[in-house]
Amino acid sequence: MVAAVAALCVQGLATTAQAQYPEKPISIIYPWSPGQPFEVVLRKLSEEMAKELGQPVVINTVAGAGGKKSMVAAANAKPDGYTLVNNWVAPQIAGKLFDPSLPYDNNDFTPISGVMAIPFTMTVSKSHPANTMLEFIDWSKQESRTLNFGVCAPQSVPRLVGEQFMRVAGLKFNSIPNSGGCMSDNMTGLLNGSLDISVGIVPATQIMEGQLKHLVLLSDSPHPLAPDLATTKEVGLEIGWGSAVLGWGGLAAPAGTPDDVLVKLRNLVGRILQDEAFLKDLGPLRNMIDYKTPEDFQTLWTDTEVLLSPHVAVLKKGNN
Repeated sequence: MVAAVAALCVQGLATTAQAQYPEKPISIIYPWSPGQPFEVVLRKLSEEMAKELGQPVVINTVAGAGGKKSMVAAANAKPDGYTLVNNWVAPQIAGKLFDPSLPYDNNDFTPISGVMAIPFTMTVSKSHPANTMLEFIDWSKQESRTLNFGVCAPQSVPRLVGEQFMRVAGLKFNSIPNSGGCMSDNMTGLLNGSLDISVGIVPATQIMEGQLKHLVLLSDSPHPLAPDLATTKEVGLEIGWGSAVLGWGGLAAPAGTPDDVLVKLRNLVGRILQDEAFLKDLGPLRNMIDYKTPEDFQTLWTDTEVLLSPHVAVLKKGNN
């Protein structure tokens, strides 16, 4: 009898302790260099989370290796709800497909919610004579040469999507990757003439203050970030990859995080991301928000891996 009472007391104490989550600051591992629009969204989200949780929610930048360092750090973190990760398709899915030896896979993480999704673009310098993708294709035929094509990072979704589009368009190209993402040397290359065209992101035209122009949205469907930009379907050059063409990111926790902690985080994040006041406060960046439930977000992980896998295999064999 005494043992049973003692067990109930211990159970009650454990439940009370768990109900007090969080009792200390929460860290969100962020995989990219500071200053990008993604970081702005994440910081605003973390501020709202902190208000309701009563503890600081700190952004911890762990950049490097195309985001893979952040995934390794998250996979090795204690699954107690105090370390989360801003997971992205590039390091979690594409990175693992390119390098199966990486010490993590989807099973090392559990989803909290999808947060953001951005489409990629085909981008040229403002001075380029082509103002549409079809005009660019006509221009390239007149050039009668292999194009220098910027593909962002070497092991990335924009590279896979961009190269697939170039193949669909029937263009001959040399892929020129860089290690700085889609707002780095590939944008500089457009301006100095070393690149003819590059994969880009919609905010590039604002960030580069009118020095660039987008020719097409690398998506078969429209996107609120660029509602007036022609899609691949509209120019008759469909990619056919669905959501796998998007650069998506969200929040995940290390596998094994307690269920009640996950429920609390999932409910909170979902409520914030669907709150009109929060979205209004983001201004134009609200168009990056693409809330997904934990179930839908995990399905996106699987679907993206299945869709990208054969294309990574082709690229690894050196087929252009």
